[in-house]
Amino acid sequence: MEPEFFNSIAEKWQKIWEEKGVFRADPSNDRSNKKFITVPFPYTNSPMHIGHGRTYISADVYARYLRMKGYNVLFPFAFQFTGTPILSVADAIRKGDTELIESFSTIYNIPKEKIQEMKDPFKLAEYFKSEMEKTAKKLGLSIDWRRTFDTTDENFQRFIQWQFEKLRKGGYLVSGSDVVGFCPVDNFPVGMHDTKGDVEPEIEDMDVIFFDGESFLFPVATSRPETVFGAVGIAIADEEYVVVEETENSKHKSYVVSRKVFGKLSYQKSLKEVRSISPEELVKLKARNPLTGRDVKIVKGRMVNPSFGTGLVMLVPAHDPSHMLMAREGGIDEAIPVISTPDLPEIPGMGIDTEDPAELRDYIDSIYRAEYYKGTMRDNIIQMVPEFMRQKVKDYIAGRRVIDARKDVRDLLRVMDRYDRIYEISNGPIYCRCGAEIVVKKIEDQWFLAYDDPKWKNQTLHSLNLIKFVPPEVRKDFEKAIFNMKRRAVGRSRGIGVKLPWNGSQIIDSLSDSTIYTAFYTFSHIAKGKKLTDEALDYILLGMGSPEEIEKTNEIDVKDVIKMRNEFEYWYPVDSRHSGRDLVQNHLPFFIYNHLAIFGEEMLPKQIVLNGFIRVGGKKMSKSLRNIYPLEKAIREFGVDPIRVALSSSALIIQDTDFDPRNVEATGEQLKKVFGLINRILELQGNDIDKNEENSLADKWLSTLMRRRIAEANKKYSQMEFKDVFDLVIYKLYEDLKDYTELGESLNPRLLRKVASAWIRMICPAVPHMAEELWSKSFDGLASVQPFPTEDEFKEYEEAEFEVSYLNELIENIRNLESVISKEAEKIIIYVNDDKSLKDAVREAIDSIEQGKGLKDFLFEVKGDEKELEMLFRRIEQYDKKLRGLLAKYANASEMEILTKNVNYLMRKLNVSEISIFDSNDPMSPDIKGKKRSALPFSPAIVII
Repeated sequence: MEPEFFNSIAEKWQKIWEEKGVFRADPSNDRSNKKFITVPFPYTNSPMHIGHGRTYISADVYARYLRMKGYNVLFPFAFQFTGTPILSVADAIRKGDTELIESFSTIYNIPKEKIQEMKDPFKLAEYFKSEMEKTAKKLGLSIDWRRTFDTTDENFQRFIQWQFEKLRKGGYLVSGSDVVGFCPVDNFPVGMHDTKGDVEPEIEDMDVIFFDGESFLFPVATSRPETVFGAVGIAIADEEYVVVEETENSKHKSYVVSRKVFGKLSYQKSLKEVRSISPEELVKLKARNPLTGRDVKIVKGRMVNPSFGTGLVMLVPAHDPSHMLMAREGGIDEAIPVISTPDLPEIPGMGIDTEDPAELRDYIDSIYRAEYYKGTMRDNIIQMVPEFMRQKVKDYIAGRRVIDARKDVRDLLRVMDRYDRIYEISNGPIYCRCGAEIVVKKIEDQWFLAYDDPKWKNQTLHSLNLIKFVPPEVRKDFEKAIFNMKRRAVGRSRGIGVKLPWNGSQIIDSLSDSTIYTAFYTFSHIAKGKKLTDEALDYILLGMGSPEEIEKTNEIDVKDVIKMRNEFEYWYPVDSRHSGRDLVQNHLPFFIYNHLAIFGEEMLPKQIVLNGFIRVGGKKMSKSLRNIYPLEKAIREFGVDPIRVALSSSALIIQDTDFDPRNVEATGEQLKKVFGLINRILELQGNDIDKNEENSLADKWLSTLMRRRIAEANKKYSQMEFKDVFDLVIYKLYEDLKDYTELGESLNPRLLRKVASAWIRMICPAVPHMAEELWSKSFDGLASVQPFPTEDEFKEYEEAEFEVSYLNELIENIRNLESVISKEAEKIIIYVNDDKSLKDAVREAIDSIEQGKGLKDFLFEVKGDEKELEMLFRRIEQYDKKLRGLLAKYANASEMEILTKNVNYLMRKLNVSEISIFDSNDPMSPDIKGKKRSALPFSPAIVII
């Protein structure tokens, strides 16, 4: 039973599903019974990999489960052509990018002649769209494929333009200027999906302090302007610098910056290069502190990044260990403390003796945090400044908390005309898909989604109360992302996509046009071949106007318009949105923002589910690391159903997980065992095939256990705890059936067929192809549309559950004892104690434990041998809650009777040839190894020989 087995039955059942239209979903009369499940549509710039698989399979498992619970489930799928990702790949192929071409050829097995056709971005997108659809179908995703579309669909583009007109009229889309991440080659703002590695540029502002020089100024970029009083030097990199002239707002300044920074700052300021200057020339100069008037040295610093800030660093060695190292290497021995902080030494910069970058960074960060939140500006700074400045420093800065004084230091520098502000990408360097490094640019007359608008932001934060998050702890990530959300530039000058309706030169970026697109799924199949207008969309999506008027002016059949409106009203809102957790920083907040703006609170998604990443070899998948694992390859190598289980259950849903082929193979082996066992059950024949009752202990235990397993599986599926539920239905149930065969002396075919029926339905959401194959052997219809099993299908025999739980607890204790003494038993002697008074004490102990009482309370309330009672309490305390509950009900049961009638089961499970059972209270019982007296009720004494 190799991968070919799994894939051959998958192909068989996928064809049947498609022929029968099993997953087509249409509105019913009961709207309360619908579930609308969505996943982000993929960019069609490369084939699907196993990372896609985790999100899509998890959503599909949930969709299949809900369908079996009786819900009318819509699970659609579409394809993202918009933006720069596709264009960038086509450009790279056209330019002969050998690494990309080789990866397409060797990793994805794309013919070279087909790769050459991909110089045309539309042919590239269409090729991968086709491949992705094939892969999604091979995965067995229960998609309604009638509703599929791509983002170049004319009706979809009209839908996006309709949305943007609504946003503009509502004041959510504004025109203005702002700083953005910007590609200097493509000449447009960029977001996460425009960059290599899908990294969202994070922009921070930095304070710039100008130190005076003889011919030009020395601008130092800093995040701690308050430490300028303690500045004793300026560090530069051993690279080329340039003197520039800034001419902005009628102000002229000449200053020096690194050559690398000059190019970046030119996108923020109007700069003109005057001349280049070497680091050797710079270190011969001196600069003057703008507040203290002290001359400071210019020194080379090996820790200066010439691409960050201005390329110049203000050295404050008293408060930064890295500054201390650079100052000493440059011949500066002075350190002037200007901040006093509890729990930090007077000169924190001397507090660590390491040059390890990570350790140094951690220590510096701890100093910065402590000084900012707990630090106070020292009074000695008053005497450091000129006489005319002292009163202001005394009144507003000295003696004040750093968190408060920082603003006044900035104000003081502004008064002296020695302050400015620049912007930097804090998580850089980041590269555009074209290869250029992203810079920060101030752009004018750009259209922005006003995600920073206080009213809209506040409404969005409050709306999170209406959404269920899975897992719940991710809500705080949404709160943080929305709270920090800035306005977003929506226009791009190049790329595939929808043009702004009022500005045909601007293309809406791929994240801005994918916010409420899930609404389009609801009527996309009906809209095909028709021409939607704003009036039609107003009616379909907002209920504005009348279908009759739309028919008169737009040539759309009134029945189709009404049908589209009915579809939208029935399916919307989204019931469960599934996504990778990386989209918390952009798409998912945008999704909430825009739904709120266009539709209001009633159309917000009911639930958002996040999953972690799939890593290969312990690392995030990357073309440069050559560890991309195509999903189609994984299916071919391991089989569909093993891949479905491996990708969706190898860790808790939010956790990252490593793709390990050995684990996938082990999953496949276990599925083979499950298939074989269920198949054998379905083939069972016997005289008691029509037996109605469960008479034996084994039958009663299995019937009761199935009730428990069904309840647990139901709960785990509903909470999307796939790791636990797959462990239950693929591993535990298999072991349960083995226990059943060892517990009973004969099998009950009727009961086992009931178990097989329930078991197949329990595994169906996870491994639907295998489930269909097994179901078809003995039952009618398709497994995928059968009801999920219920507890009521099996009778409950709680006493049988207690007896087997007791036996299994004893078996576990014996195995633990074998491990402790490093000896496998050949013969086992068991002493039981059925003393009635002690059994009453068992109940008392259970009551005490359940009430949260301790040993002292128990000993105070129960009379008897204190040592014996303490041992009893300790042992009962070790039992799990379920067993203690059963024990409280059946404490009067005879252990001797339970063990005697099930001794064969014990012998089989423990693999021993002889088990002797004695009553510890019988004076005739032998006392072997002195263990007789240590027996307590439901805690037998054990001797291993």
